[in-house]
Amino acid sequence: MIKFFRKIRQNLIAEGKTGKYLKYALGEILLVVIGILIALQINNWNEAKKERTFEMKMLTEIEKALESDIDYYKMLENRMERLDSASGVFLTLVHEKGVFEDSLYKSDGRTRWYGLRTGINLQSNTGPYEALKSSGLDKISNDSLRNALVYFYDFRLPIFNAFIEYASQDYEEDVATLLSFLDKPYTEMVDGKIEVYSKFPEDLFQKEEFLRFLMKINGRAINSKQTIAVSSKYMVELKNHINNEISP
Repeated sequence: MIKFFRKIRQNLIAEGKTGKYLKYALGEILLVVIGILIALQINNWNEAKKERTFEMKMLTEIEKALESDIDYYKMLENRMERLDSASGVFLTLVHEKGVFEDSLYKSDGRTRWYGLRTGINLQSNTGPYEALKSSGLDKISNDSLRNALVYFYDFRLPIFNAFIEYASQDYEEDVATLLSFLDKPYTEMVDGKIEVYSKFPEDLFQKEEFLRFLMKINGRAINSKQTIAVSSKYMVELKNHINNEISP
């Protein structure tokens, strides 16, 4: 092809057709420039396609992490609902100055005393978002979505987690307090086997310190449950935002 164009130029010069030669030369330069521009555009298209593919992959990973976190936070909310319910039942018994009966040892749902030991282990899967941050948040082409990601993971989620961790910081101390109300262990012969038991005193609901304990863990349950619910709401909204971006 290059030899072909060179031969044309040589013929035009040999024939003394300088004007046509200049026009041809300019045309040839224009073709070269157009070719370069087309090549650059194709390269830009390829790069844009690669970036978009990477963006979709990262958003998909974040969406999966949010799905997992939403399920996990729902479980945490259920646990705090269980603690709220159990502590509420015992607060009612304290208010009524009732007697601690053996039925409260049974696994009958809301009134099971063991529910007072319910706690949570808070964790969130922020790995995909941190991976995106390390590669550059500018990879997210949708400004609104990028801002939503930053707002949730760098602002909202740390606040939620810090609040719940603060509310739960005395969990082990609370469990120790609950167990401290138990009487000293004693043994009984059951079906030819020696069993070791500890029971709560019948006047447990008349003890002021037990009331303070119940009020403390009930407050932890209510506050944590509300915070987890709000955090889950933000997660669902962000997940839907991502889904709208990656859905075809």
